[in-house]
Amino acid sequence: MIGNLIKTDLVLGVRSYVYPIYILIALAYGLMLMVFPEQYLPTMVPVFLVLEPGLVGLMFVGTEIFAEKKDGAIGALAVTPIEWRSYIFAKTLLLSVLSIVGAILIMVIGTSSFNGILYVIIGAFLCSIVYTLLGIGISAKYHDLDDYFVPILGVMVLSLLPFVHYHGYLTNEIWKLLYIIPSYPALYFFKAPFVEISGNTLIWSGVALLVWSVVAYYIAKIRFYKYAVEGLR
Repeated sequence: MIGNLIKTDLVLGVRSYVYPIYILIALAYGLMLMVFPEQYLPTMVPVFLVLEPGLVGLMFVGTEIFAEKKDGAIGALAVTPIEWRSYIFAKTLLLSVLSIVGAILIMVIGTSSFNGILYVIIGAFLCSIVYTLLGIGISAKYHDLDDYFVPILGVMVLSLLPFVHYHGYLTNEIWKLLYIIPSYPALYFFKAPFVEISGNTLIWSGVALLVWSVVAYYIAKIRFYKYAVEGLR
């Protein structure tokens, strides 16, 4: 069932140019990074890596859900044997795989190197799962991108704050609360190709992203069913 949903979603995403645009954005990010001097790459590459699998994915999954609401695809979940849970899993898995492709393009084109690519792949995959599920949960209530813009903007601002804290610009103790934002543990994976990150830090970062994945799944499950499936009956 999930395999068929992934195949259908992939075909629709390619036909609507959503997924090709997603990959083109990653390509554009990689080309943009080539302009930066090498000493700036350890700072700029992680920013672009979070933007691609996380925040761009958040926007794209919302756009997909709006389109599928309008053409009745989501409404069909309420009257067909297809489980809405399978729909969530299929979309999350597909976008997570696409995020890996995008992250590899950004890293390899931007740095002209495969060094640390495994860290990037793991971070992109886990980060994408979290933000895709959050995107499904948040966008389920809305019907177009105009309404979704404010939540996207809020998530983007919060998700970029860990970069500011990591580089020492937010020094008050209260800013340690930023550690709970999912982009913070993802940041350690994206910094690992450039600076030494301890194994324990990476393990705990992975655990944090897995915990966030569970939380985001329950948010997506509850809100998607309430607003997108049950709300269209």
